[in-house]
Amino acid sequence: MNKNKIRIFTYLPNPRIWKSLIAADLTNIKLDLRADKPKNLSSWIWDFDARPLEKISDKDKLLVKGTKGFSNTITKTKKFLSLNPFGNVPAAFDSEGTVGVFESNSILRLVARLGKNKINLYGENDFIKSRVDSFMDSSLIFGTLNQSYLLALYSNKPVPKTTIKVAENAYRAYMHGIETNLMLNKSNFLISNDMTIADICFFGEFFQFAIYSSKKPKFENKYWFDIIKKYKKDYKRAHKLLDRLLKIKSFKKIAYKTLVKFNYYV
Repeated sequence: MNKNKIRIFTYLPNPRIWKSLIAADLTNIKLDLRADKPKNLSSWIWDFDARPLEKISDKDKLLVKGTKGFSNTITKTKKFLSLNPFGNVPAAFDSEGTVGVFESNSILRLVARLGKNKINLYGENDFIKSRVDSFMDSSLIFGTLNQSYLLALYSNKPVPKTTIKVAENAYRAYMHGIETNLMLNKSNFLISNDMTIADICFFGEFFQFAIYSSKKPKFENKYWFDIIKKYKKDYKRAHKLLDRLLKIKSFKKIAYKTLVKFNYYV
């Protein structure tokens, strides 16, 4: 692998990893993507050299740990957990498998840093970069708050009313901040008239929620409703930004087919 090439292990479809894929396409950074559907990842060995379990060897030092977000036990190597001690995906690695980077926003930042000579997606100075980070941190909080709701929609248990309410409040708080920023600053993108990874992050985090919250609960639930549909008219500027981003070649290349598949754009 090229020394600047990044290997990523993840599940797909995963709008959170779209962030890095879009940034890489914009900056010409090469990615080595290893991925499968969420339901299939329990049949993989989680490692820098991630691969299906049937390709396991005697040299692999295995450590079976946890089932978070999965119905089956996951097989992880000690090396994977040394590089990513939280043991989650997406996970990224340098070309030699000596450095691990975890959390989608951190992987996005890595791509932006490596590709800065092609296009500066992070901001022109430390203050701007910190403002970019502020939006990305807010996106992370939104993702954390809605995770239990998204997992509950795919579980075999009824979705509690309180879980729906937490997701609704998290969505409204997040989108209100995005809408307010666009309304008061009157810029084409979140930071300025130039696109940054704050916009890429918003795009990925919004559609992570949109795609996986579009699934109706397995059990009849009088409290469930389509959160995005209910509040769409309240966040017209935010949705206009999403439409503007999707018209950019790299965004459309990575995201459009999946969005059509999930009936978001038809």
